Amino acid sequence: MSAPVRHRPVIERGFSETSRTYRMRCTCGVSAEDQAARRMAEIDLREHVQSLPYVPVDQRCRDPKGHDRRYWEPCATCANQLALFD
Repeated sequence: MSAPVRHRPVIERGFSETSRTYRMRCTCGVSAEDQAARRMAEIDLREHVQSLPYVPVDQRCRDPKGHDRRYWEPCATCANQLALFD
């Protein structure tokens, strides 16, 4: 069985002949077009994250920093565990 694909999108800065360019690139292999403004590349990043499958509440991570998970990724450690305090 292969490992699940991780989505870690970043915005990279580059240079064209006349100006700076910004591009959203993700570790899953998706790459957006060059944009003239960083804000436009951030929109591409947001759209990519929103296109990912929905993670049910019971599979979301309760300790994203400790478990190295983002809010759009399911967490095998926290999945289906009951909350200690409600």
